[in-house]
Amino acid sequence: KPLFYLLRWVYQQIVPNWGWAILILTVFLTLAMFPTRFTMMKSSIKMQRIQPQMTYIKEKYKKYKFDDPRKQDMNKEMQELYKKEGVNMFGSCLPMLIQLPLIWAFYEMLENAIELRNAHWYWLHDLSAADPWHILPIVLVASQFLVQMFTPSPGVDAQQQKMMAFTMPLFSGFIAWHYASGLALYWAGSNLIGIGQQWFINQTKLGKEMREIQLKRAMKKKGARPVAVARR
Repeated sequence: KPLFYLLRWVYQQIVPNWGWAILILTVFLTLAMFPTRFTMMKSSIKMQRIQPQMTYIKEKYKKYKFDDPRKQDMNKEMQELYKKEGVNMFGSCLPMLIQLPLIWAFYEMLENAIELRNAHWYWLHDLSAADPWHILPIVLVASQFLVQMFTPSPGVDAQQQKMMAFTMPLFSGFIAWHYASGLALYWAGSNLIGIGQQWFINQTKLGKEMREIQLKRAMKKKGARPVAVARR
């Protein structure tokens, strides 16, 4: 209901079209969540910086079985390390934790809001029904793929990252293919704005450090000598 009230306010006060109202609300919500992208990257950077210390702690307790009480000491040391370095284990999941409830809220709103039934936007004649031409699901898949590729993930294995870059967009596209086109409009719009945000972050010192760590990790796994990435 709160999401619908916001959408209705945009419709009544800014633009009398539900499709454009969804896009304007999408811009507002995506920009409001922009700080979480920085939080995610900062958390990931901190996690990578303490990776050698984490490896040392794990190796120290490697000889003990999973149910050995001394494993608790390992967990305690890990927690103390996180606290000392200011690392939040769930910081890298923050954008997803915010995005998923919004996607679900849009889905529920489009399913139940009578005002959005038979609401049109260009080739869409009903924002509460699936896109008849499947244009938005295709845009969604392409945009989410680009988001995955533009976002540095130094803590994730390169093969796993490639797999996620394909499987997650296809899964999202499958959902958008069968459900309300208004949901696909929000989701694709959010991804397109997210691409611009991530490009901007990648130009910052933090973004360049993330890419440098990712490059070093990939080169180390291949057994090649890492090449330093120049920073401005």
